[in-house]
Amino acid sequence: MSKELAEAFLERMKKDDAFKTAVIKKEDPETKIAYINRKGYQFTSDELEAATYSMIE
Repeated sequence: MSKELAEAFLERMKKDDAFKTAVIKKEDPETKIAYINRKGYQFTSDELEAATYSMIE
């Protein structure tokens, strides 16, 4: 788990429409998290929040 993986996830969400759509279509939070983890992105909610803030600065 890392902030770097969270940043990579956010970048992919911005650049890869198919990936973004697949994530958004997962309605159940547990299913969404499992999908994101299977794609190689493992991070905590705190790491995601930190990555989000660092990207908007």
